[in-house]
Amino acid sequence: MKKRLLIIAVFVFLIGTVLLWLKPHFPRSFHHQFTEHTDLHSENINGFYLFDDIHSDRFISFYGEQKHKSRDTESYIYYKMKDGLEIATNDKGGIFRFIVQSSGISTAKGLEVGDSISKVKKAYGENFYQRIEQGVDILGYVDQKNHQSIEFWYGHNRILFYRLDDNSMN
Repeated sequence: MKKRLLIIAVFVFLIGTVLLWLKPHFPRSFHHQFTEHTDLHSENINGFYLFDDIHSDRFISFYGEQKHKSRDTESYIYYKMKDGLEIATNDKGGIFRFIVQSSGISTAKGLEVGDSISKVKKAYGENFYQRIEQGVDILGYVDQKNHQSIEFWYGHNRILFYRLDDNSMN
């Protein structure tokens, strides 16, 4: 009986260890389910928020009319904007993702590409997840109430780029 319990304990320990090792490789949706809430309702990029319409007069006066897609996926249309910004929209023009790839465009908490990950943690708190995608380390925060997230992709402890997403994005 003791031998059987020992084998079960070792098996459970090994499975747990493997799952902890694999956890950073799980998809965003997994992490969104288990990460505590961080309020991101004020997050915007140059005064534009998720779900704003790229066909609005305000958007067009700031970025111009978007006619040239940078990539077209099954569910979203991507456009490269000025200043190292790319957006993804649905087919009606509602913004579902901002990708900020250069400094000069800050988060609502004043963070930019090139800032340290410790500055991110200080600004956004400890309710984050960590994952790896395409070989890049990612620190993410989830707003459970507003169904959005912000992910900081980083290398050498510095932000390489960040994404502000609706949680429905893959």
